[in-house]
Amino acid sequence: MIEFKTQLDINAQRALNKFMLKKLLVVFGIFSLVLIIIGGIGIVMSEDSSDYSAGITLIAVGLLFTPLLMLINSIGQKSLTKSAPYLNKQTKEIYRFSQDGFEHLQKRDESFYSHTKADYTYFYKIISTSTHYFMYVSDRQCHIIDKSHITQGSCEELDEILIKKLPVGKFKKIKR
Repeated sequence: MIEFKTQLDINAQRALNKFMLKKLLVVFGIFSLVLIIIGGIGIVMSEDSSDYSAGITLIAVGLLFTPLLMLINSIGQKSLTKSAPYLNKQTKEIYRFSQDGFEHLQKRDESFYSHTKADYTYFYKIISTSTHYFMYVSDRQCHIIDKSHITQGSCEELDEILIKKLPVGKFKKIKR
């Protein structure tokens, strides 16, 4: 059996947010660069002042696009923290994995207790990074497990189980 004792808190949520943002940052950067290039071409090839103004506007939007989206993301993260009691008060979690399935227990003071026991078909996909497991139960819901919180077994053992139990392509190891 492999076991993790961790807690669901703002740090876990930040890890997921950082992981997702890294994927989008490349797209944001390319879009910004395209806007800057189009604006530059518009300035160079401008025939009148409106073309020149449009070029400057596109360059300004291109320069501000990625930082603005990162600021909006940061504000959204803070808003989530304020509105989600499960992140504000640390929720203790225990994850246990075996050949038969997995078990997830959550507890936050005396107000909340949850116990889930399921086989591996419960997971939509699992992504393993160097520091975390992101275990998706849907496209937008995810269990976040910090690998440093392992208390029994090893991450290599868990990887072997996941490779055997999940359909091909549903378990991915990413080196970041």
